[in-house]
Amino acid sequence: MKLTPATLDSPTKLSASTRPLSPGKSNTLAPADESYFAQASSVGDESILHKPAVTGAGGGGVPGSPTRKQGKENTSPGGRLGEFSAAAAAVAQNPAALSRQEIYTLREQQPPPTIRKYNTQRGLTAEELEILQKPNVKRLANVTQLYFLDYYFDLLTYVGTRQTRLNHFKAEYPAPPATPEETYDPLWHKYTGRERANLRKRRVRLRQGDFQILTQVGQGGYGQVFLAQKKDTREVCALKVMSKKLLFKLDEIRHVLTERDILTNAKSEWLVRLLYSFQDEQSIYLAMEYVPGGDFRTLLNNTGVLANRHARFYIAEMFCSVDALHQLGYIHRDLKPENFLIDSTGHVKLTDFGLAAGFLAPGKIESMRIKLEQVGETSVPFGKPMDQRTVAERREGYRSMRDKDVNYAKSIVGSPDYMAPEVLKGDEYEFSVDYWSLGCMLFEALTGFPPFAGATVDETWKNLKHWREVLKRPTWEDPNYFISNRTWNFITNLIASKTRRFPNIQSVYTHQYFAEVDWTKLRTQRAPFVPELDSETDAGYFDDFSNETDMAKYKEVHDKQAALESMADREGAMGKALFVGFTFRHRKTGGEGGESPRKSILTDGGFGTML
Repeated sequence: MKLTPATLDSPTKLSASTRPLSPGKSNTLAPADESYFAQASSVGDESILHKPAVTGAGGGGVPGSPTRKQGKENTSPGGRLGEFSAAAAAVAQNPAALSRQEIYTLREQQPPPTIRKYNTQRGLTAEELEILQKPNVKRLANVTQLYFLDYYFDLLTYVGTRQTRLNHFKAEYPAPPATPEETYDPLWHKYTGRERANLRKRRVRLRQGDFQILTQVGQGGYGQVFLAQKKDTREVCALKVMSKKLLFKLDEIRHVLTERDILTNAKSEWLVRLLYSFQDEQSIYLAMEYVPGGDFRTLLNNTGVLANRHARFYIAEMFCSVDALHQLGYIHRDLKPENFLIDSTGHVKLTDFGLAAGFLAPGKIESMRIKLEQVGETSVPFGKPMDQRTVAERREGYRSMRDKDVNYAKSIVGSPDYMAPEVLKGDEYEFSVDYWSLGCMLFEALTGFPPFAGATVDETWKNLKHWREVLKRPTWEDPNYFISNRTWNFITNLIASKTRRFPNIQSVYTHQYFAEVDWTKLRTQRAPFVPELDSETDAGYFDDFSNETDMAKYKEVHDKQAALESMADREGAMGKALFVGFTFRHRKTGGEGGESPRKSILTDGGFGTML
């Protein structure tokens, strides 16, 4: 029989005219019994799901199944329907069969899915508005938005660059026959291998093993900072490692997440960039841009005091750095010389945003407020009163205190020398609290000591409580050393009550103190000091953690960290949700082959040094 359109349109006629062929038998078509198809259709109502075929003990198959040994394959069921019904009834009582049937029964009994409708016209309730005002909800909303924007930007960028690479390959090596197959096939195999490797790399989670640790360059209350190099891209970075357990105990997780958020948004040349952030069960990691010239504290320690023009240069760059942070909507609040790093060209970058934005931990605010009240009337234990000491005596007293207490600025709590009074008291504050800190640093750069530093820590707290009486224009016995009128006017507009402080950055830029500064060319002009580096992994301007003398500076930090780790755990469990949205990868701007994106070190000899 030929399969014509007429026969295809008539399946019943096709069934009646042909008999199913048995395996291994002749393919000659023979007339079929009409009763075969009639009886087969009568059992067609039995569902195969509810009546699975079984084989009896005698080896006979259920109707319609091949029984080759008996020569009865495709045999008409005839009068064996009763046997089939009995077998099906036995199967129906099988627990395994019942469990399989239950799946389909439950599916049939489930109501059809409903689509939840939202009334977008009603607005938000008071409870919903209150939830949206919570700092952690705001942060998660921002992180989520940034994540999806970054994800799709990265995805579309990857697809576009991949297509560009493919077009370049096709243009250079046209497909056969334009290029011989023996030449084209190895090149195509190599190209697709590179693309597969790139795609796999995008799916791999970062871990500490992806970085080669070169040396330790820092130690803080919550962890360590290492000079490291990413193995696959050869990117040099400062890898900050912090303990999750310790952060949770001290309620500092919010501050670390804030630092991560600021670093991911930092696109300014005045702020240290974040390259990667990731986590494991015990720690969180921030891989940041490595700034090799040390910090401003080291510079002050080596020079004592700065010349007026050098101090003006550095304080101008510090204001640019702080303004870049303010433009992101954050207040630093804990500025000190250690927060300003010097890059390979001698210019300044701001780092360490752990206390920026948000609120200080309530316990820390209360401890600082109590400290300020308790030591307010403490008498000076020895020496002359503050107003009777010379500049040299105050500078020597401050240096002596730092030498005796080598952990003065490295402690977990921090030092109050540069904090504005409203921050210490826990009062409301605004962006200008950072101007107070910069004013204190300018004062120290010109005199060798902060304006409220005492011979002891208690005396420093007392000076901060009575800062109006303590802040006086320093005078030197040598008339060649003095602070000019415009410089002192500038300082007293920074170290002032919040109502008399500079209200915004424009009032700072336009002050007479910066009359010689060209703000548009500040980053490109020559710096007073340029670090001498042997390579991009030179860590010579940081403490040597293999040296016992340098390690002695961190003894108290290690002791405090060990004591904190032995503290009782906080109430509640440290869930994984606390670190949601922490992972980050930067988009590389360097050349191909893993070249470092850092600036090259200028070696033209044009930069002087003030050391």
